[in-house]
Amino acid sequence: MKPSKAERAGRVLIALGKSVCYLALFMGVQVLVMLPTLVAAGVQSAMGNWEMADQLERMVFENLTLFSALSGLFTIGVVLLFYLARHKTLGDSLWLRRVKGPGLLSGAALAPALYLAVTLVLMALPEAWMESYAEASSSVSSGDLVSIIAVVLVAPVVEEFIFRGLMMTRLAQAMPGWLSAALSAAIFGVCHGHPVWFAYTFVLGLAFGLMDLRLGSIWPSILAHMAFNAIGQVFSILTEDDAVVAALAVLALAGLVVPILCRKEVAALFRPAPGAAASAGELPAEPERYEYDPWDE
Repeated sequence: MKPSKAERAGRVLIALGKSVCYLALFMGVQVLVMLPTLVAAGVQSAMGNWEMADQLERMVFENLTLFSALSGLFTIGVVLLFYLARHKTLGDSLWLRRVKGPGLLSGAALAPALYLAVTLVLMALPEAWMESYAEASSSVSSGDLVSIIAVVLVAPVVEEFIFRGLMMTRLAQAMPGWLSAALSAAIFGVCHGHPVWFAYTFVLGLAFGLMDLRLGSIWPSILAHMAFNAIGQVFSILTEDDAVVAALAVLALAGLVVPILCRKEVAALFRPAPGAAASAGELPAEPERYEYDPWDE
């Protein structure tokens, strides 16, 4: 029996409420990690120690990747402890399920082509836009060890946990899968701040979300996210034009060759999801279990 419009509306509100809570956790932890230093800067400023206050503020800006890594690790720990303490299976709660078939590396196989496409679009943007984007990206693209850990390892895990594993799957309980992927991708983009960042992170988030819904797990998007960010870190350390051109050539070759070599993994994205348990338009009978395929809605 299909739920009434009132029941559907209620489920949508509940899913949106849960998504807001997960977003608040994600953003709140970032603020919490930086708060002691910012409070110290405010105290020093109130006491008239302008130089010390300025140094503390610069320390925050110059170490954004470190603060990002710390907040990401803390968020991951909070989420895992929360569900483990409630004796919940992480495979169901976070969609950390085993991927059936060869689809696990599907996103990672497409990462070079995705990065190349994003790079070509960015190169076509007005120079003023790119200068603003480059300035915003400078704090997270230094290529040092902290950046690699924060951007390549921590950020993909915590962002996929929050935006796909928690937000998208809850939204997909109350609306078509494509819409839940689009909404979570839009929020994902907004959290990156800069308009250029928003544009391409929305597209990536949508692609990651649809891929996860198809394969029934967030592991493919975690690996894809890691691969995409790793390529970005490689490009961040290239300063010579010749080196950038050579890297783009290698990237173009990888974007063509890797999907061919991983054709079984890529093909898995175009097969029906395994174990679909609900017909089109149906919502799951048990909100905390994902015994349906949102792709079919």
